[in-house]
Amino acid sequence: MQTSIVQGADGLGRYLKKILSKPILLVAGNGREFYPERIPVAESIRKILCHMPSFQDEQYYYMHDRRLLVLQTSLPQEELRLFLFISRTTEDEIDGLVQKVKPVRLALSYFLRSQIDLGQEVRRVTDQILTKAFASTQYRLEDLLHQNGIDLDAAQAYRVMLVDFEDQSISDMEVDFTGSLLQLAHRYADAILCPLTWQGRGLVIMPDVDSNLEPALRDHTAGMQQMLQDWQQDFSKRHQVQVDCGLGSVHKLPELQRSYQEARMALSYGRTKHEHGFFRYYEDCGILSNIFAGGVESAFAFCRSALGRLLEYDGENEGENEGDLLATLKLLLETNFNYSATAAELFVHANTVRYRSDKIEQLLMRDLGDPDVRFNLYAAVRVQEILVDMHILPDGYVGKVHEKVHGSEAAVNH
Repeated sequence: MQTSIVQGADGLGRYLKKILSKPILLVAGNGREFYPERIPVAESIRKILCHMPSFQDEQYYYMHDRRLLVLQTSLPQEELRLFLFISRTTEDEIDGLVQKVKPVRLALSYFLRSQIDLGQEVRRVTDQILTKAFASTQYRLEDLLHQNGIDLDAAQAYRVMLVDFEDQSISDMEVDFTGSLLQLAHRYADAILCPLTWQGRGLVIMPDVDSNLEPALRDHTAGMQQMLQDWQQDFSKRHQVQVDCGLGSVHKLPELQRSYQEARMALSYGRTKHEHGFFRYYEDCGILSNIFAGGVESAFAFCRSALGRLLEYDGENEGENEGDLLATLKLLLETNFNYSATAAELFVHANTVRYRSDKIEQLLMRDLGDPDVRFNLYAAVRVQEILVDMHILPDGYVGKVHEKVHGSEAAVNH
């Protein structure tokens, strides 16, 4: 216990190695190695952690082919586990090694508690920093990081990558997510990556890797895109999950919030096109990236200017045959105004589609036969879908409430 308190993981690890006379690893369940080095665990250990069966503290896990004995220390109602990996162990030695570890259990529990308390504080501070940095315009990211002991070069260019894992919880894959990216950065010394988890997603802050890599290394990896795409494919195969990646543009640290919003837009761009397993840069979103270049506020203004009357009409006529004009317009644009194809998609008669098309022209006061009008309207429809997916625009609009008054309808204003 005294060794654990005074010397921490290093002293505890050296003591265990001495009494067991075996190579050991002290590893947290989140994939962090505490002894002999304080680094992300190797891929082989991550795989063991990801596929290890559940067992109790008084039990052990033994891998015969690896001659590896694993003991566990946990705390009631705490998710984090501390594992002791003992290598070069035969089955005949298991009972003896377990008995030698028993007196050290209290010290292992104390160390685990200290790491849980520290981890909770780190998560709290990290969430606070990211919330202030990316969900508010009142804070400067570099100041927030500096206040919490993280100093990044304000003159350096950075970008943000957001990672979605279909409908799966990132907590199920957090060990491998952070560990594999940190190992990638460790493998390429100049490729600095900062993987975090926030609001159910992976969030990676990275410098402009292409400009940092040595020429030979840049040629070898084909730059940051190939390096990260390889990671995406490997991660997807290991976990049998579709991994979607959206990357913002490169910005100086004081403007990193822009890269975060651009990464959100790139993710939503792919999702609203019903793509899976994509890897998309903000710059590759075509004309939509230009519309969002002024920020989500300008994109919102463009959408409302082009479609506002249509959206209000749909809101006021929700559930009625005359509603769903936005969905009708989208399908008309996608089918090059093929009324029969649009009617089949909407399960209505072609004459209904023609009526709605005329109604759209009246509301918008635009000639739907004009190619420029169609181009702008389709861009506005796509912007609306993306804003809804980003939870910036509500999926639906509030209309007027009508009630019967003396046999006629009257609007009730609130």
